[in-house]
Amino acid sequence: MTRIATYLRGSLLAAVGLGALVLIALGPSLAAGFVWDDGPLILENPAVKNPRFVGKLLTSSFWETGDRDDRFRSFFRPLVSLSFAADYALWGPRPRGFHATNLLLHFGCVWLVYRIAVGQRIARGAAFAAAGLFAVHPVHVESVTWICGRTDVLSTLLALAAFLVHRAAGHREPRRWLAAGLLFLPALFAKEMAATLPALVFLDHWLGTRGEPRRLSRALTATLPFVVALAVYVGVRSVVLEGGADPLLRLGPVEWAATAAFVAARYLTLLVLPLGLDAHYTYTALERFLDPRALVALAMLGVIATAAIVLLRRSRSDAFWLLWIPLTLSPVMLFGRFGDVLLADRFLYLPSVGLALLFARGIALTWAHGARGWRVATAVAGASVIVVLGVQSASRTLVWKNDVALFSDMLRTSPDSPLVRANLGTALYRLGDHAGAVEQLQVAIERAPTFAMAHNDLAAALERIGDRAGAARHYRTALHHAPGIISAEANLAHLLVESGQSEEGMRRLRRLVDRKPRSPDVLFAAADAAKQVGVADEALGYLARLLRIEPENARAHYLLGQIQQEQGRHAEAVASMRRFLELWPVAGPHADAARRIVAGTPVSARR
Repeated sequence: MTRIATYLRGSLLAAVGLGALVLIALGPSLAAGFVWDDGPLILENPAVKNPRFVGKLLTSSFWETGDRDDRFRSFFRPLVSLSFAADYALWGPRPRGFHATNLLLHFGCVWLVYRIAVGQRIARGAAFAAAGLFAVHPVHVESVTWICGRTDVLSTLLALAAFLVHRAAGHREPRRWLAAGLLFLPALFAKEMAATLPALVFLDHWLGTRGEPRRLSRALTATLPFVVALAVYVGVRSVVLEGGADPLLRLGPVEWAATAAFVAARYLTLLVLPLGLDAHYTYTALERFLDPRALVALAMLGVIATAAIVLLRRSRSDAFWLLWIPLTLSPVMLFGRFGDVLLADRFLYLPSVGLALLFARGIALTWAHGARGWRVATAVAGASVIVVLGVQSASRTLVWKNDVALFSDMLRTSPDSPLVRANLGTALYRLGDHAGAVEQLQVAIERAPTFAMAHNDLAAALERIGDRAGAARHYRTALHHAPGIISAEANLAHLLVESGQSEEGMRRLRRLVDRKPRSPDVLFAAADAAKQVGVADEALGYLARLLRIEPENARAHYLLGQIQQEQGRHAEAVASMRRFLELWPVAGPHADAARRIVAGTPVSARR
């Protein structure tokens, strides 16, 4: 009984210590807001906000939200979307609850790293160091602090749980292998990165049964449940995504090999020396092997390959954790399948488990064979690494506090990126800084003249500062480059109403409503235009249809409150504005106008 009590007390102390590290390094994320893709994937996604549409999350691609078509049809992550829906049901549009969920999931991964290390008969202090390194590593800031970074955290949590069950089963317990395979399936439905787990299980089993009879057949049998789960996932994904989409990047064989070598080396550098972290790396594909970056990368990879061969002869366990890193990184080498980026910090979340276990094994080896002075020095050095990385992570979380902070930081490292400029412009627009938005969006268009959404957003900003002619020109340019942008078509029609061409504008909007009767953008534009031309009943009709489709549409509640206030229905206007503030807790002129109505001060504010 004493041994059990000691074990439980040690586990409790480890959990408290690791939880403290998570909070110190990443706890500041609790004060952050919704940033970047959090808007379209959560705040503007009716399937997440309304329980009636939750089934859509299971039968559509990750990026298919509202009336918007999916850019990345190779993404199928229903488990993550369901977790967003659960958070929204609990917290509404308040980001703190979402961030708390991310922190809890990250702590779960940290704890599993600790349990895997302990299961390898590593000293508990070294196992704590492994989990501590994983808890505070700066490359994890993007995955944990960014709400949409949950894809990697949730997938890793389930993949590690499946791996731990496999490890606990040993080499002769097939029933537990089946349980591990069942845990692996939801990991795939969180993110595709988990697809490497069958290869890891096979390698682990193969290395762990050296010298035993029927080694290959046993390794294959242990891997079979994982392969079946992977086949099920691929089948479901193919049906839902209808085969997926073409990659957003296409590289020839030489380009791919040179780029893959460079990217792999850069990832390994970030793991060991996490300096120069960026939410938007500007690397482009390499065209030839003689590129100096490719040559340096190949030299690095050669050293690592040599180390793996040496470790295979001396320590199968060390070799396994070294090979864990490139194996779990291999999916992102399918450039273009994970968006149009070559490199991102979030892709290192699962691979960094290998680094953490190597870190622990190095410390344990020194403690086991080194003199007392070496053991003390190793402990101090290990603790210092964790402290330094924790401070770096806490500082890095501030970059993700809001869109303006994030895109301003990106602009510092990517001043020529039209996408960064456009994103910063849109963020400034939402804060009411229309002049600042115009400045950034104009630069984005200078860099990429055919960037349709930048033209659309610039038009909206110009409209706010009174340049209606410029706004109309850019709406038309957006439609010229991308005729399918319904919001641009609706905004142009709405602008005609504001410019005095009421009949033509309303005719276009009514025709758009007939074509897109379930488009929130179209219904809102029609409602706002009808309000402006004095047809309140028509406006209320559009809003009623919109709120049946999207009961959580903040803009609809805001416009409804304005109409109710103008009609003298103050109590109803206050209720609508309160609902708007609940659904859209973002500072700006609309929030200020809503608060004045709630406080009893009549005010008119533009949409």
